Amino acid sequence: MMNLIRNDCLAVLASLIVMSGLPVQAATPGEWLAGMNRAFAELTYDGIFSYFTGSDLASLRVVHMIVDGQQRERLVHLNGAPREIVRTGDEVACILAPGDELLELGESIPSGPFARAFVRRFDQIGGHYTLSFSGQDRVAGRVARRIAVRPRDEHRYGYRLWLDEENSLLLRSELLNEKGERLEIFQFTTIMFGERVSERDLQSEESGSSMVTHLTLARELREPVAQREVRWHARWVPAGFTMAAADVRRTPATLKAVNTMMYSDGVAAFSIFVEDMPEKGAAAMVSRDGATVAVTHMVNGPPEDALVTLVGEVPESTARRIAESIYFRAQ
Repeated sequence: MMNLIRNDCLAVLASLIVMSGLPVQAATPGEWLAGMNRAFAELTYDGIFSYFTGSDLASLRVVHMIVDGQQRERLVHLNGAPREIVRTGDEVACILAPGDELLELGESIPSGPFARAFVRRFDQIGGHYTLSFSGQDRVAGRVARRIAVRPRDEHRYGYRLWLDEENSLLLRSELLNEKGERLEIFQFTTIMFGERVSERDLQSEESGSSMVTHLTLARELREPVAQREVRWHARWVPAGFTMAAADVRRTPATLKAVNTMMYSDGVAAFSIFVEDMPEKGAAAMVSRDGATVAVTHMVNGPPEDALVTLVGEVPESTARRIAESIYFRAQ
């Protein structure tokens, strides 16, 4: 079960859906966020950033360029186990050191550079958040425009964003709970743009003993979830959240079937995993790491007793309510 959760989180952490942005010097916060997405995809940059998630502080380097019309990226973990993710167009290689746990990448990772901070579609915020400017600041030695993203209800978190005043790239982000406490922080500590970035730094430093996993990014969208056979459903999810993906996976160790569903409102996301109740049973549990909460709940049959696990970036009370609403519907 935990392998599936880690795999799902890795797919989420590695993903960003690139869209066409608007001019950098835009008039509204929404237009600035559209420019931010364009900056991720089109700019040439080389930077080191930190990512704090409550129990862990990671330091990573990212290099991004367009070479012969093709996106090239390299993400290097600077602490912990040596790891790199190298992208050339639609081809991605995950490079791990011997002895590292080989995390299985999802079969499809949408195009995009490097961290969970960039998965969120702030440019497509609907009526469940408000946007406003909140002054200027400096990040990594650069002037930044601050934007506040505030939820309209208690079922989602808020954000503070710092966008480069010159080119709209996201330089810092904070995820905030209902009390205004920071649960996650992303921030560049150094960054350079344009001709100062060397194409040589896109090359990995893999050794002969490195483990390498390859995959190809999907170009076509999957079949809409509504047309798929989904047996498990939620009676309640917060307004604005829709099912973005559904699948049946197999655990690597036991090959047990696990029904998975992912919901998103464009900014926040959570995943639901439903599996047969373990032979030794299970207990309701809640754990938290930064903004990510994990909640388990038991569902009595028919067809069989099942264990529901919800993992995502929503408040604990919201996660509990969703998990307790899961039910089986025969086709």
